[in-house]
Amino acid sequence: MRSRRAMELRFEEYCDADLSLIRDYYETTFSHYVPDLAERIFVVRDAHWLVGAVRLRDEQDYYHLCGFRLLPHYQSLGLGSRLLQHACSDLLDKPVICHALPFEKPFYLKAGFAHLPLHELDGPLHTLYHQQREQGYQIELLVRQATATVYN
Repeated sequence: MRSRRAMELRFEEYCDADLSLIRDYYETTFSHYVPDLAERIFVVRDAHWLVGAVRLRDEQDYYHLCGFRLLPHYQSLGLGSRLLQHACSDLLDKPVICHALPFEKPFYLKAGFAHLPLHELDGPLHTLYHQQREQGYQIELLVRQATATVYN
């Protein structure tokens, strides 16, 4: 029988002007990432290892949830929900908007997001939504109001 070490979790906003750690995390685990100082990044660490990150870009009237990653063996433990809750609880001045794929939708709805009609969205996210739909992505617009109550 293999013994498992206890997780030493820490949720925090990543506040380093050198975004190479986030870039390395994204590129080695999931996808390409271009550092953007306009984003607020919240992370979860297990001891000193970065195991998850959520990126929110501060737009004029809302925050755009533009990246959310959690290492596979840390999924289904409630850490993603806790990380998202931590990030959103620190962003109370504007709603958070995301483009959700069908398999992601239940997660976001449980986390306090609701459907956002397309006519209520304008600016860069409206354009991005149409570009993604034209590329074949079956995304839905979801919003978490700044005062949303989350039940777990």
